[in-house]
Amino acid sequence: MAAPAPQLTETLKEHHWRPERHGRITALCVEAVTGAGGIRSLSHFSNGILDFVVGRTDRHPLSSMVTDPGDAAEEESLPGSRLLLCSQDVNALLLPLGTGELMRTVVAHGRGGLWGGRVKPGEYLAAIADDAGNVDLMDGVLNDLVTRIRVEVHRLSDELPGGDRKAKPGLSSVDGVRDPLRVDFGTAAPADPGYEEGLRARWTGHVNTTDLHYAAYYRDWTLVCAGDVFESPDLGHKFMNVSVRTRRSAYRDLSRGLRGHLVRLTDALNLVAPADPGRPAVERLVLDVQEGAVYLVWISPREFLVGVTLDQTQVGNADRQLMRLADAVRGITPPPR
Repeated sequence: MAAPAPQLTETLKEHHWRPERHGRITALCVEAVTGAGGIRSLSHFSNGILDFVVGRTDRHPLSSMVTDPGDAAEEESLPGSRLLLCSQDVNALLLPLGTGELMRTVVAHGRGGLWGGRVKPGEYLAAIADDAGNVDLMDGVLNDLVTRIRVEVHRLSDELPGGDRKAKPGLSSVDGVRDPLRVDFGTAAPADPGYEEGLRARWTGHVNTTDLHYAAYYRDWTLVCAGDVFESPDLGHKFMNVSVRTRRSAYRDLSRGLRGHLVRLTDALNLVAPADPGRPAVERLVLDVQEGAVYLVWISPREFLVGVTLDQTQVGNADRQLMRLADAVRGITPPPR
């Protein structure tokens, strides 16, 4: 008789867990973690209370934890819990932009990442990837899981967390398409025409009216340059309740408002693994709202880019477009001040 197959996951249930309330959702979570080997653990919360944790049986202890010994579920869920608490405060910063509620947060560095998201008001999921190479895998699996719970359990609509995988990416002027791009330079930009032209060319090659609608470059939290296509007629319907000027100012203010929250996001991420020496404490942050997303990507401990899309179907494409822009900006050496 063949030996039974080893269990790949374990489910840690809180005392209030009930099969009639949580059984179907738990089964979907177990299926998601079992099918995706890159997810360390997945936690489910209702109204701020932990319901259960699904984790890989081969996961190593989170040695950075400071919790009561023996409470495995609380320990494993702590990074995600802190991420969700911080996301609630970040949501308050995003709401004035008029693009809806924060649905999904991804924060990552070179050693791992966290995912936190809303299934519906009062119901949240959080997940851990303890290897940087598994963050994108975790992101895709959790986006699909949220949609399955919404559609199959709650009979709600798909909110497209992470965007529509079938959406076609945008074209830039490099591909023969001319978008009405506006680029402004900040006080951190050296007064060098060649340097400014180099940045402008890179913005022209990546910011477009389909996916990445806005991008800004900061050094030491001071603006180097920002460019957008907000004045395009193709985006006119996105500005019925807010002016282009107001939205531009709001995204510049947002980068300053997020600075304090990044400390809390770093603390949550450090519970999984601290960043490697000399690397940014956070290398990537995704704030996925109901109508688009805001992204932050660090290219050095002192420099980062902010990206924005206003189209929910293009959230995934805009994310990749900003990463390509970040790689292009890395190739520019600023002249001496």
